[in-house]
Amino acid sequence: MRRVFGQKPYFLSDEFSLVDCYLAPLLWRLPQLGIEFSGPGAKELKGYMTRVFERDSFLASLTEAERELRLGRS
Repeated sequence: MRRVFGQKPYFLSDEFSLVDCYLAPLLWRLPQLGIEFSGPGAKELKGYMTRVFERDSFLASLTEAERELRLGRS
């Protein structure tokens, strides 16, 4: 995972792509399923998630329910 998420800002790329668009909603929901990342590559994956989740385009795509889901209000 370090190679995939640690060398470039986005999925194997310097540019945000459709792969990132596909992965972002899946990664956003994993904590609600009790899936947490640890071990080798976790730091890089979490950094990737932060970069994607902080993008204005990603934030604009979320519904209010999706925002609340992540904040633990639902």
